[in-house]
Amino acid sequence: MYKNIWFKLHLILGLSAGFILLIVGFTGSMLSFEKEILSAINQDTYKVTVFDQAKLSTKELLEKFQEQKPQSKINGITISSFEDDSVSINIAGEGQNARKGVTYYVNPYTAEILPELKGVSFFKNVENIHRRLLLDDFGKQVVALCVVSLLVLIFSGIYIYFPRIKKSFSQSLKLNFQSKGRFFLANLHSAIGMWVIPFYLVFCLTGLYWSYDFVSNGLHTITGVEKPKKPQREGSQGEKISFDDISLAVDTFKNLVENKYSSATLRFPQKGSVYSFDYLAVDVPHERAKNKIEFDIKTNQVSKHEKYEDKTLTQKLMGSILPLHTGEYFGVVGQTLMFLASLMMPLFAITGLMLYVKRTKKKKSA
Repeated sequence: MYKNIWFKLHLILGLSAGFILLIVGFTGSMLSFEKEILSAINQDTYKVTVFDQAKLSTKELLEKFQEQKPQSKINGITISSFEDDSVSINIAGEGQNARKGVTYYVNPYTAEILPELKGVSFFKNVENIHRRLLLDDFGKQVVALCVVSLLVLIFSGIYIYFPRIKKSFSQSLKLNFQSKGRFFLANLHSAIGMWVIPFYLVFCLTGLYWSYDFVSNGLHTITGVEKPKKPQREGSQGEKISFDDISLAVDTFKNLVENKYSSATLRFPQKGSVYSFDYLAVDVPHERAKNKIEFDIKTNQVSKHEKYEDKTLTQKLMGSILPLHTGEYFGVVGQTLMFLASLMMPLFAITGLMLYVKRTKKKKSA
């Protein structure tokens, strides 16, 4: 009786949410190696020719950039410790770019503005499909409901398949290539489903973290990790920060961390002499494994220095929702496995539909 109920629920959710999950899974696989693809096709933007002379000072770089963009309000700068990396400078944007601003990549030796990144708009559209189906908030809610449906599909699938699992767990993971027709489809659907369950659970929990506040708030409450606050949009007014102070802050930062960093981002303060840098150490597991240091350039007094390596496992996990979602948290191997799991989503939608059609035909013929 219960098995029949769970089977019907599995069938109804699979048929109703399957197509959306197919789209979400396929677009997710396309986004898995976004950074690597962008890096490969934008070498002339991310990388520069190393000159014999030293890099321009931060003050010189900003002044030369401002000469080229005189009307721009500079919000921040990202520097790198590698000699062949470009520098990125963020300026205030308008309209849809108002919150994040506009980023330019600059040669640190000549202050030449480098070519715009290729492929960014494509991946933004793919991400919009992945998260919202191009339907803004309505699409976001549809995707979220389908993700909840995926959780039900996972547990209902385990319940339906449990007799096979109980009989022989190892056999439940194997594909039987000797079976044919509906039996082969059922084996393909269930056996591969067993393999991807851990990955889909991570997908669901991390995806719902962004979809519903009660999920993210609940996770932070359970773990006891403070939820990060969204950065407030900076106003256009305020005390003008001199490039001398910015240059001094960058030099002070390098001294305080003893040049042991790979990249560092400074968002210009609206006023005062306290500066805050988010930076990555040389060997980091993923790009969210950031350290944060805050200090006063007048006294060199450090008021805060948070290191990723000093955080507890729970703090690391809660601060790495995106790397967990993409698999980057577990390195290239985890990223590849998450990519393959995402790519499998269309398989379940297609095999599930084929099984339904074959079962319907069999009932009609009977």
